[in-house]
Amino acid sequence: MFNKQQEHYECMEEKRKTLMYRYRCSVDDSLSDCLKKMKDEHGEAQALGELLKDELLPPDGSSSSQAGNQDAHQVRLQMKGYDFTLVVMPEDEVPDKLKWTQENVSELCKTAKAVVAVGTKLQEMINWLLKAEESLTAQVREAAETHQEQKRLGGNLQENLREARRAKELSPRYREEAGKLLNQAALLSGVTP
Repeated sequence: MFNKQQEHYECMEEKRKTLMYRYRCSVDDSLSDCLKKMKDEHGEAQALGELLKDELLPPDGSSSSQAGNQDAHQVRLQMKGYDFTLVVMPEDEVPDKLKWTQENVSELCKTAKAVVAVGTKLQEMINWLLKAEESLTAQVREAAETHQEQKRLGGNLQENLREARRAKELSPRYREEAGKLLNQAALLSGVTP
């Protein structure tokens, strides 16, 4: 179960870093910083640039900004329940970069939810295993028919307990980071977490 959570966490981090890279953000930047850069690149800044260009053009209307305004898109995060998505308006003729970003945000949401979902059950299992260490060690001694089998089973148990301790340390951190990401998405969507 921890391996699955770790897989989801690593995928979440990969999707987040891809998003940051795509919009030239630092890996330490927040989702909010990245969303602002998306808006700057695809929407408000582009539309503003077209308006300013129109004001500077000669009054004979020798150039039209219709093509430029078609490229401007409004970008925002939307949250429904625990799902967040990147909404792009208008929906027709969405640039490939924005389509990829929408897919990336969707995957980011799925992986963050998956990390959080297994957290409580995983912690309960880890705590039970660590509390039962003495009892499990005694059971291994009793179950092993030979000294060699006892050593092998005892070694396996110790390895599993080391992994459980590592999971106990890392799992809450993964869960916390995924929770922060979900809360940040909620705030950016106008939802109070």
